[in-house]
Amino acid sequence: MIRQDIDISGYWHVIVLYGAYLGHFNTGFTYTDYEKKRSIVGISNATSNSQLLNTITHEVKHLQSHICNYYDVKEDSEEAAYLTGYIIQMMYKVFGKMLNTGD
Repeated sequence: MIRQDIDISGYWHVIVLYGAYLGHFNTGFTYTDYEKKRSIVGISNATSNSQLLNTITHEVKHLQSHICNYYDVKEDSEEAAYLTGYIIQMMYKVFGKMLNTGD
């Protein structure tokens, strides 16, 4: 399992666990502790690059929703879109190395 810590400008802390054993491939979870402004995202092993990206995107959407709800930011706003992009960009530093060339 690979752990990644992401700080979102001091507003939120995210712990991402890649390769988490969740009982199935191609699955994930997002848990948020609103009092601590911290979320844990688990990403299981994937059967393909596209499945890995699907799971990451799915969980980042949940994460974005949790953060936006806490700060009362509309989820269809430009701020929310920038937040999503930032999270994916930070996560790519780790999951980009996990992508296979054959998919």
